Amino acid sequence: MGRLGFSYFPRVMNKKPRIIFAGTAQNCALFLPAVFSNIDKMASLASEVAYVFVENDSTDETKDVLNRWGTGRANFNLINMDGLDAIPIRTLRLEIARNSYIEFIKTFKDYREYDLVIILDMDDDGAHPIELSKVEHAINFLCERPDRAAVFANQLGKYIDVWALRHAKLCPGDAWEELIDYMIKNKVTPDEARAQTFDKRVQCFAPTMPPIEVESAFGGLGIYKVNYIKNNPNQYLGSKVKALPTDSGLLDIVRQEVCEHVHFNHGIRAIGGQLFIMPSLINGDYTIGTFADVEIPKLFFR
Repeated sequence: MGRLGFSYFPRVMNKKPRIIFAGTAQNCALFLPAVFSNIDKMASLASEVAYVFVENDSTDETKDVLNRWGTGRANFNLINMDGLDAIPIRTLRLEIARNSYIEFIKTFKDYREYDLVIILDMDDDGAHPIELSKVEHAINFLCERPDRAAVFANQLGKYIDVWALRHAKLCPGDAWEELIDYMIKNKVTPDEARAQTFDKRVQCFAPTMPPIEVESAFGGLGIYKVNYIKNNPNQYLGSKVKALPTDSGLLDIVRQEVCEHVHFNHGIRAIGGQLFIMPSLINGDYTIGTFADVEIPKLFFR
């Protein structure tokens, strides 16, 4: 479905794209200066820039820092969603916040005509210094073919965003759900289940590797073509219904927390868009340490 693709070829036309930066922010004031530095660097690649950020319920200086940075900047939009924390499930809050900036972009006529949307984390995951030449390389790769819809960042050492990753061989399903299912079926501890499931899904992508086509990813930084966002039939989705076996032999029907990026990315795949992890686009360093201290998400709730 190349007709939905981005028709702009920067190397051929020698023209800069119009770029929107989008993200969600809460209690991340400490990291925002470094995040803004990355945004300003990436904005130098654009002919025109816009910003659509969603913030809610911060108890630190996040609101003030965002507003001060945005003062005097053209096309700066800060959507306040205070009260969202009344929803106890994190992925449902993210579902609402992310759909809010997507709907803003899709609805506001001027932004519908932009070329790219760069979605980035605005906490410590977005503070790692980004090499501008690698961003430029990623954008050029994205724009070389109309069916390339989005590219995502990589990290040194371990690839951090296993939950958002979908790949036929590397991670065909929800890695956390796989862990929980294994734990219930085999009646083992979370650590035992993790060793047999989740830990086997953790990847290391060397920066020298070629682009890796995936069904879904994020990794804290995604560059999307606006045309694919406009035509995406799927919104972000943070839960699904699941049936769990019980000791009585009956089924317990619950809602399961899922990574909100996956449903959104699958919508882009459904309209013919290709998605890639760009191993050379580094936005974090996890060469030291492990995922052992990462808490298993709250997967099941009513």
